[in-house]
Amino acid sequence: MIRIVTLDEYEPTILKALSKSLYTAFAVGAEHTGSVTVPHGQVEPYDAGKLLDTLPKVQAFADDKVLFLTTRKLSPRKLPSGEAPTVGLSRYKSQRAIVTSSVIKNLDADSVKTLARYAMQEIGHAFGLHHCLDPRCAMYPTWTPSYPQGEASFCVFCRDTSEAAIRMTKS
Repeated sequence: MIRIVTLDEYEPTILKALSKSLYTAFAVGAEHTGSVTVPHGQVEPYDAGKLLDTLPKVQAFADDKVLFLTTRKLSPRKLPSGEAPTVGLSRYKSQRAIVTSSVIKNLDADSVKTLARYAMQEIGHAFGLHHCLDPRCAMYPTWTPSYPQGEASFCVFCRDTSEAAIRMTKS
């Protein structure tokens, strides 16, 4: 199960469309589980890693993935080669991920596919997927200029890998 937890208010139609896209991509249930508030002391732009560590626990089974969704900006990651924009974060093979919709102008039913693509990548990392070389795949690096225009789908290899990871879960 993919549990979507919002940090800010979203239109129910957006959450429903995102849940449907995630269900289609991973073939596991996806639903809006509720909302939480940002822990005290966090300032925008949020440090995604610190935010993930300090967000409250969400009631979920051990194999569930929890996707935190925010409208606020995440601070860029500092790399040896410079800064990379941060649209989301998930620790490899973990339970929790965070994605921001702040990079999407006028989030509506038509632009949910871009949000779903970002969410698919972070949940994919949580299931153990790495970045992909296929630009059509949601696991392609998000910092590339063409990424937001792509479809919310996986290439055959990433789909097979995610399905194998899901089959290996305990619950």
